[in-house]
Amino acid sequence: MGKIPYLFRRKNVYYFRIRVPAEHQESLKATEIVRSLKTESRYEAIPRALQLAANIATTFNELKSGTICDLRSSELTSQVSQKQILAKISSITVKSNIPKTPLLSVVVEDFLQRYDQKNKATLTKLKSTLPIFVELIGDKPINQILQTDVNNYFDQVQKLPVRRDAKVFRGMSIQEIIATHDGRTIAEGTFDSTYRATVSLLINWSMVHYKDQGFPNLSVSGAVYRGGRSNGINKQRALTQDEVKLLFSHPKMKKYAANPKTAHYCWLPLIGLFTGARINEVCQLNPFTDIKRDEATGIWYFHFTDESESADGVDKSIKTSSSHRIVPIHSKLIDLGLLDYIERIRRDNQKCIFPPWTPIAGKASAKVSKWFIRYLESIGLRDDTEGAKLSGFHCFRHTFITYGIQNKIAGTFAITGHETDAVDGLGKISPVAKGYWTQGITDSIVDKQATVECFNFEIDFYRPCQ
Repeated sequence: MGKIPYLFRRKNVYYFRIRVPAEHQESLKATEIVRSLKTESRYEAIPRALQLAANIATTFNELKSGTICDLRSSELTSQVSQKQILAKISSITVKSNIPKTPLLSVVVEDFLQRYDQKNKATLTKLKSTLPIFVELIGDKPINQILQTDVNNYFDQVQKLPVRRDAKVFRGMSIQEIIATHDGRTIAEGTFDSTYRATVSLLINWSMVHYKDQGFPNLSVSGAVYRGGRSNGINKQRALTQDEVKLLFSHPKMKKYAANPKTAHYCWLPLIGLFTGARINEVCQLNPFTDIKRDEATGIWYFHFTDESESADGVDKSIKTSSSHRIVPIHSKLIDLGLLDYIERIRRDNQKCIFPPWTPIAGKASAKVSKWFIRYLESIGLRDDTEGAKLSGFHCFRHTFITYGIQNKIAGTFAITGHETDAVDGLGKISPVAKGYWTQGITDSIVDKQATVECFNFEIDFYRPCQ
């Protein structure tokens, strides 16, 4: 949530701080006033800090007007000493009458702090959308929130533009963006998986933890999408065989391959094509900890995980629990010199597979994603057909899975990290039986290597220069 004015924390205890107006700094021999709020609870500290600020502001106004109360005589005088002024300020007390019900912003902040910090993908959605929920509903005591407020929120939020962070909206509040925007709005999928889902999580949690403090019985069943952009409208599609050939045989790719300084431009799409991995999964790979050789079999593999060491500035994240996986490195990548490239990165003591692309806000793929979109555009492959787009790195995931399904390759979903209810050779298994299934043991690296080697795109790739 937003930073509360006047409030800061020191060794778990909250303090109050306010700047002394410039005209009074010399007479008071101070530039700021700091006082302990004598609490470790942010919920208790916020109203105390705001009350102190109001009382001290009144004192400064009295001082500015030339009249201030002499504490000893309770009379107004225009001639007061520094000692009297400081005594006046020091005498201001804070009452402990904490509101019986907290504000919505306090509950949201508590929820975010207690939410599973390892579930970074969902946590990112929560942090970006719940402040909008507070802004549109109003930061009111939780016992005053009505079902109508929640329903109105969903009616309003679906009017947001596709990119509310665009320059044209810079400096605007959410309400101002909604009021001025008349172009394309968020799609049904975004509405359901982001805005509706995050509010549902908040409500369910709050009804357990804040029911005794007045959190009402609310529901998201009134969240009905009324926009014109149907679910799946932003979905990408697989590359055709001709498109794969164009992407990897284009003169630009040949130029990238000829220079060791631009070899990463080749390795990024190559790894994507032969693993079906998400772009951030690839970009956050640590050459020392995430690219390994199995001692028993000699098989080299990628380890997609958020539990190994990160490069500086990278906050590793994995989308779901099933996304933690090992993927054998395809022999084609090894033939093209991937292990030599990795060894070079290691010699430079780099802990990110693509060092030239520096992370932004903890995300290793931020710059990478934008480059690949520009590359698709530059070679004429970008396709913005709604529901079947070719506009980003995710097209490789679609290509990999589509190839696996069309060629009936067993184990495809274990490679891409999709959770499945079926076991190859056994068919669909029941939820009870699934509870006894330890996937990491049954899916051996040898079987996974056999799966990976079934992917043959019959293309002569440029060999990146090392």
